[in-house]
Amino acid sequence: MALRAAFERLLRGEPVRSDGSLTVASLAAEAGVSRASAYRCPQVLAEFRKLVAEQADTASSSMTLRQEVQALKAAERELRQQHARELRELRDSINVLAQHVQYLTLENQRLLQANDPRDRVTRIDRHG
Repeated sequence: MALRAAFERLLRGEPVRSDGSLTVASLAAEAGVSRASAYRCPQVLAEFRKLVAEQADTASSSMTLRQEVQALKAAERELRQQHARELRELRDSINVLAQHVQYLTLENQRLLQANDPRDRVTRIDRHG
């Protein structure tokens, strides 16, 4: 049937005689029949409308998934940037702490040497 072949072309996005819109008027033009003739085949029109609705739902779902993917990619970028910032901060903290450890090690060595009991020699004066 001409209407069925026409709606299959329209749904595939391959119109031959119409503007390709998913309407009954476009379907009739694609099939080469009048709109009145198209309306005389209610089962074909019902099937056409059902498939158009399913295609719209699929396109809507596909758009929603694309938006979700974009949002996830943006979140991933933000997390990667945050991770890089935290890593830089941790490296800076490590450098500061390493300097403190070095200072405290040197200070500890100085204090140990200042308090070394072997350095405390008491001189006894025998002349007195």
